[in-house]
Amino acid sequence: MLPRVEYSVTVPVRVDAAFQAFQDLERLLHRGIYDEAAWIEGVPWQVGSRLRYVIAQPVRATVSAVVTSISPPRAISLLNHALGVTAEQNVSFGPDLKGGTRVRMTMDFVGKPSELSENAVHEAVIFIVKDALDTLAVLCRRRASSASG
Repeated sequence: MLPRVEYSVTVPVRVDAAFQAFQDLERLLHRGIYDEAAWIEGVPWQVGSRLRYVIAQPVRATVSAVVTSISPPRAISLLNHALGVTAEQNVSFGPDLKGGTRVRMTMDFVGKPSELSENAVHEAVIFIVKDALDTLAVLCRRRASSASG
């Protein structure tokens, strides 16, 4: 059983702007990490809609995800399946006491990896979770500086 992965960032925009930026899948692409991040069923960001991520780095994997809940602009939950593992992903958005928004992501795992060791999958998930929120932080900083300048 893989342990939980948690990561958070603070971004210099309001909660609703951070929530919208998170939904911009384009931020994940064109960097050699994801080959694809696309909606394959349903209306994007609605409960029951399905998403496919094709990951090139740090390990090759295709992740099938379904939105299990969404509470704009505070939370999004997805169920992800890849490499023999199911992961519940929860992303929360809340005001940070120092300004901006704190975005927190957790991934809880069920199952045993079928293609890689548990350690390899765990390290890959840590990388992907950090990348997802770090790219969000970059996008939010870019949007905040273009809004103020």
